[in-house]
Amino acid sequence: MDGLLIDSEHIIMQACIKAAQQVGITYTQAEYVELIGRAGPDAARIMIEQLGGVSNFNLVMQGLDAQLAERNNVFPLKHGALPLLKHYQANGIICSVASSSPTHHITHRLSHVGVFDYFSHITSGQEVTNGKPNPDIYLLAVKKLGLNVEECIAFEDSETGARAAIAAGLKVVVVPDLKQPSDYVRDNCHQIVASLHDWLI
Repeated sequence: MDGLLIDSEHIIMQACIKAAQQVGITYTQAEYVELIGRAGPDAARIMIEQLGGVSNFNLVMQGLDAQLAERNNVFPLKHGALPLLKHYQANGIICSVASSSPTHHITHRLSHVGVFDYFSHITSGQEVTNGKPNPDIYLLAVKKLGLNVEECIAFEDSETGARAAIAAGLKVVVVPDLKQPSDYVRDNCHQIVASLHDWLI
C-alpha cells in the first residue's frame, strides 16, 4: 500500500528526518529505506539500532507521530492507482491488499482517498508471525482469495515486499518508489514499470 497505492513514503521519510533533527540526531534517507516494506516490530528493531537506542527512538517517534497527526495520517494516491483499480473492477478482476502496515492504517488511508471499496480483502502484517521479506503475508492473502498463487499477480514498490512476493511464488510487477530494485529482484520479477499508469497502458 504505502509507496505503491499511497504516496506516503516520501512524506514519512522527510518527517522522520525532521523529527530526528529536532532532537539533535542525524537520520538519512539511506537509513530510512531499510525500513520500507517491513512490519512494525521489524522496522522498530532496525530503527532502534540506527538511532542508537530505545530512548532516541522514542523521541524521534514522538516527533514523527506529531507531524503525521497534523495531516491526520492522510496521503495522496500514487499516479495511476485509481485508473488501474477502476479498470480491474470493470473487468471483474479481484483486488486485495497485502500490507505490512497495521489494519487500522490500511483502512484509514485507503478510505480517505476513496479506494477502500475496490478491494475484496485486506491482509495486514499484524496477521502473520513473519513479516516481509518472508512470504507469509502473501500466502495468507492468496488463501483469503481462494486462489492459487499461479492465478495471482503482486504489485510491489519495495525490495522487501518484492522478495516476499517472489518467495510466495507470485508474478511480481515492481513499481520502484524510494529505491531501485536489486539485481535479484530484477532477475526474478515479472516486470518493472515506472508507475501504475505505465502498467495500465
